[in-house]
This record gives sequence, C-alpha cells and structure tokens, in this order.
Amino acid sequence: MSSKRLRKKRSLPAGPLPAQVSWLENVSMDVTPLSSRSRTSCRRVDYLLTVTYQPRGAAETTTWQFIRTFDAFRFFRKRLVAALQRGHFCHAECPWLYTFLKSYFPKSQLVGSTLSRVVARRRKTLTRSLATIRSFLLKRSNHSCHLVMEGVARELLEFVVKGASEPENEQQGEAPECLRMLLLRWQNGEMQLVEASSSSDDTTPCDDDTGPETEICAVCEASLMEPLQHDREINDDRWDCRTMISTFSTLDCGHNFHDECLVEKLNEELKCPTCGHQETS
Repeated sequence: MSSKRLRKKRSLPAGPLPAQVSWLENVSMDVTPLSSRSRTSCRRVDYLLTVTYQPRGAAETTTWQFIRTFDAFRFFRKRLVAALQRGHFCHAECPWLYTFLKSYFPKSQLVGSTLSRVVARRRKTLTRSLATIRSFLLKRSNHSCHLVMEGVARELLEFVVKGASEPENEQQGEAPECLRMLLLRWQNGEMQLVEASSSSDDTTPCDDDTGPETEICAVCEASLMEPLQHDREINDDRWDCRTMISTFSTLDCGHNFHDECLVEKLNEELKCPTCGHQETS
C-alpha cells in the first residue's frame, strides 16, 4: 500500500502538453445510436458521434456531429491497433492500450446487431472506448512513445475531424479551424514530436493535476490502467495478454470494476458493491 502511495505522488513534471494531444483537454465525445429503415424494411442502426470543443476559460463551445456506421468504428479500432505495432519496446502503457482495444472494443455480430440491448451496449462501449483513448493520450507518461504521439493521436484526430468533412458522412456543424489546421499541418509533415523529458519513474515529484483522473477498480482499489499484481508475475513479456490487466466493466450506476473482482461480488448479491444499485442482469 505504501509503495502505491509513493508511486502516486511521483509523476512527470507539469508543463504544456505537446500539440499532438493538448487539443484533447478541450474535447468531449459522445455516441448516440440512430435507427432507420431502408426501402427493404430492414432496420439499420448507425451511430451519431457528437464532439464538443471548449477551450479552457472560454464561454463558447463548438459542437459538430456526424454519422458513423458500426463498421467505421471497427475500422478505426483496427487502425489504432496497427499504429501501436505490437511488440515494440517503450516505457509507455502501449501493451495495455493494445489489449484494451483487442478485448474491450465491441465485436461484430451477424445476428441481433439491431436488438435494443445490443445497440445500448454498443453505444455505452463505444463512448467509453473513446473516453479511454483520450485519457490514455493525455497521460504524460505515455508521451515518451513516438508511436503513441505520431500514430494513435493522429488517428483519433483524423477520426473526429476528417470524418466530419467526408461527403459520405451526414453532418451538422464543423470542427473548429484550429483542429482542422492542426490536422493539415500533421498531414503535411509539419508537426515535430516533442519528447517527454523523462520516461522513467525517477522524476521530480509533483502533482499532475492537468492529467485525466485515474480509473480505479472500486473493489480492489487498483488502477484499471495497470496489470493486476498476480498477473504481472506470470510472464515478463509486456505484450503477452496474460500480463495485461484483466478486462473491466462499468455498471449502470457508473462504477468501474475488474471483471474478476465484480463477478465474485455479484455472485454474493446482484447489486453494485459500492453504492448498492440493483443490477437487473
């Protein structure tokens, strides 16, 4: 427990975030399902991506929306996985993100993809996936990996900015000029990678208030962004799925748990271990 507290106090020095990720501090993303019927009377479900941009201290916000198919989200996930280049060595949490994208991101299914419970689960999972990718990119210790900064960050920017300008996507509103110019500079090779001053834990102690809140399992109080201790001892290969964190779940009340922690508690009583909210399934 003491080592956990010590590690929490030691973080990378605070300072301006690199341009590749600093825009994410001002962005929030939400996914909403849209149901429609074609001429063949077959129900089709697409997903409306709503992006809100509000610079810190500004009163005005910019919001734009565009429709993505579920396959478009799956292709986005495939591009992120490719950008991570499984097996590379770095000091960032790339193996964790790789496993998250491979295991948590919603799967395709041939039957029942338009059922209301499936659609609701997909909406929830897609929204959480985007939020998790955002949190990963804002975490300063991950900025030491050039694949994260040059690949993953750019893929997300293209997905939320370029997607709104693609003619096949119905849209409302437009991404702010600053983000469109950022993407253009990136595509023209004008972005210069700003490396973190250090990628080790031996850095100047300070509170990293500018980063995202740490995701914590409400049962074991361990970070969802790190391997469980007993899983770390299985194998030293950082990219081996057995050394990654276990998958995690979010209950309807919003509390997060490692799956193995949650199953044990739900077997005792079908309610949230933290707030007591009754779970129906």
